[in-house]
Amino acid sequence: MRIKYSVQGTADLEHIEEYHLDKAGLDIATNLVQRITDTLEKLLRRNPRAGRSRQDLGAGVRTFPVLPYVVFYRSGNGSIYIIRILHGRRDIRPPLASLLIAG
Repeated sequence: MRIKYSVQGTADLEHIEEYHLDKAGLDIATNLVQRITDTLEKLLRRNPRAGRSRQDLGAGVRTFPVLPYVVFYRSGNGSIYIIRILHGRRDIRPPLASLLIAG
């Protein structure tokens, strides 16, 4: 399975790195983003159904924690499509609504 990122999913990774770069430095920011992408590559790529089903957010939506973040994704057609990567304490409905309606 291939991992694909939405435009917003890519932007989320960039924002995560920028935030942690400002707060904790280059090594921590880089390591966190690498941990997120490695987890997606190693775990979800092998078992795309590992995440929790979140039909309440849209058809086929699943979530998987990479603490302190939560990855929102769909799988199908040989790909895992990363919709968003948001902090676990964030209210998830507003930033996801437009993406889930279209998908």
